[in-house]
Amino acid sequence: HPHPHPHPHPHPHPTGCVVGQLDFLPRDGFQLHCSTMRATSRGTLTLQSPDPHQAPVIDPNYLSTQDDIEDLRNGVRLAVEILEQDALAEFRGKRLSPDPALDLSDDEVLDAWVRETTHSAYHPCSTCAMGSVVDSAGAVKGVSNLRVVDASIMPSVVSGNLNAPTIMLAEKCADAIRGLPPLEAQESPYWVHPDWETQQR
Repeated sequence: HPHPHPHPHPHPHPTGCVVGQLDFLPRDGFQLHCSTMRATSRGTLTLQSPDPHQAPVIDPNYLSTQDDIEDLRNGVRLAVEILEQDALAEFRGKRLSPDPALDLSDDEVLDAWVRETTHSAYHPCSTCAMGSVVDSAGAVKGVSNLRVVDASIMPSVVSGNLNAPTIMLAEKCADAIRGLPPLEAQESPYWVHPDWETQQR
């Protein structure tokens, strides 16, 4: 089924090989990570105690929906297809991951590999979603003089990194707190593939 936004998101790494987030392998190379742009799995953030100094209980509940598994499965296949293009042959050595012996055509085998190797990209958000926990200016519902102004108030996951949207969100909330009117809306042109609904893979 076509998505109205990119699925998945490729992350090229042209300068080295990394396992997880920070463990670089002692060799040159290049790799292509992929992630879901709009994961459908939902985690929870709950308190384990009334003591505010005790850490909360965070359960990201990764890969709990079939859509997320399918998106990553398709992303792995597309990443391997891209990296095995003839144009990269002179730069490419033996594939490190997934193991060349892994049968990428077998959904169950590939799904198991995805579950074993997927890791977080450390972009959590939406635990105090606007509309359910806070209003449009970050004020916590039912509590006086308390605001939350960070990525946790995003009503849904954005299609990309959280940095720029969080800055924008904070600037808009800061203006609301100061009683400043919002900036005028602007329409910025952007390119849309004329056959985006049928050209996604």
